Amino acid sequence: MIRVNDEPADHYFGMTVATLLRDRGEAAAMVAVWIDDEMVPRAAYESTAVRDGADVKIVLMAAGG
Repeated sequence: MIRVNDEPADHYFGMTVATLLRDRGEAAAMVAVWIDDEMVPRAAYESTAVRDGADVKIVLMAAGG
């Protein structure tokens, strides 16, 4: 089990930031991700593992004006 934006979520072996985003229908180019209060560089989404028990924050980036 992990937490995503303060809500419990399922975890599975081999989960990465990229697979988590795909599973949730999030566009990687439109979000910023933190795991346990550390920002994950977008270039590392495919290779960054999401460990069981992780606290993940996904923030939608939006243009303002």
